[in-house]
Amino acid sequence: MRQAAPPPYAEFAVTTNFSFLRGASDPEELVLRAKQLGLSGIGIADRNSVAGVVKAFNMAKAQDMRLAVGARLIFADGTPDILAYPSDRTAWGRLTRLLSRGKLRAEKGDCILYLSDLLEWIEGLNLIVMPPARSDAQKISTLLARLKQHASKQSIWLATGFLYRGDDYRRMRKIADIAQENSIPLIATND
Repeated sequence: MRQAAPPPYAEFAVTTNFSFLRGASDPEELVLRAKQLGLSGIGIADRNSVAGVVKAFNMAKAQDMRLAVGARLIFADGTPDILAYPSDRTAWGRLTRLLSRGKLRAEKGDCILYLSDLLEWIEGLNLIVMPPARSDAQKISTLLARLKQHASKQSIWLATGFLYRGDDYRRMRKIADIAQENSIPLIATND
């Protein structure tokens, strides 16, 4: 009996070595590995930066690999991380202005962002909310409601995936419940 091919999968929560002390691999290596694993695509989202996207873009083009470029937004106000992927060139400009604002208010090498910054520059961004390991359902629901006030509901997802801490199924059920209560689709990530 022949096994069915796995469904297409693209990993969107990929951090390169341009995210100091967080990512370890070069963007080119990540694109090549995604191709070797048979992923249908890869999303590069460095921490408050788009520094890794040029090298990833060049390699993805050479490998005929689908690539999404964005940033993992890390907030100073306790907002959970959000992956932001622009839908077009104008939204790319908004994302880079958002990051520039955060870098201008911080010491060199840092970026200070607040949820209000994102809400100001949100138009055209596809957003993946990354719940923390210990998710507060009310806090996530409040965040999703605020995002839905400013962005298209079709551009917001709630991430879920295994953390391998012993409570994955309970945590994933909780995240699925939050998504359902807020009419937001789930997206699988390996983060």
